[in-house]
Amino acid sequence: MGIQADVFDVFYYCSLLISAAAGCAYYKKTDLPYKWLTTLMILTLVSELIAKYIAFGIEISNSVVYHIFTPIEYTIYVIIFINFIQNNKLNILLWTSALLLLLFEIGNTIFFQPLQETNTNTMIAESTLLVILSLRLFLKIRATPSQQNILKRGDFWFASAVLCYYAFNILIWGFHSMKVYLLDNPPQIIYNVNMLLSGFLYITFITAIILNGMPKHQTP
Repeated sequence: MGIQADVFDVFYYCSLLISAAAGCAYYKKTDLPYKWLTTLMILTLVSELIAKYIAFGIEISNSVVYHIFTPIEYTIYVIIFINFIQNNKLNILLWTSALLLLLFEIGNTIFFQPLQETNTNTMIAESTLLVILSLRLFLKIRATPSQQNILKRGDFWFASAVLCYYAFNILIWGFHSMKVYLLDNPPQIIYNVNMLLSGFLYITFITAIILNGMPKHQTP
């Protein structure tokens, strides 16, 4: 089981590292939301490395990293969705949701899940909001006339990745909230699948970035 877990870990971190590096390589060629997507992957990589150091170097709970990072991650997602959807009325709601998630995280830390515990409540709330936003982006894509093949559109792959990953994330952190990891035989496969999907999330993100960074051929 340990070796299997290591394989999933390696896949996740390699996917994140390669995707962040490729995003940097395409940074100047891409539009603003994809630049923010690259920034998100870089910050995710930094936070994961810090979490690993705290867990294995200092040997204490690394949950504090996720308490801090989750509101930051969601705020960057908000910026990305704002740039994709481009709806002034919706912008206010999106910024409000980012503020509310931050306040929710603070309240959750004080009253329910302190820094020593995983902030699953906030993660579930974030995942739910991102599923809703991805569906809203799909509506924007459908309503926007385009001659471009939808499979060559970066926003389509971004929305697809967010929808699939964070819908499953709700299930993952729901199980974690029930403390299934304390069972005699915890369902490790749930966490392994989550690591696998996390790797594919960043692979899909870099696919979206590369598609956006490719030269646009003008039709006469």
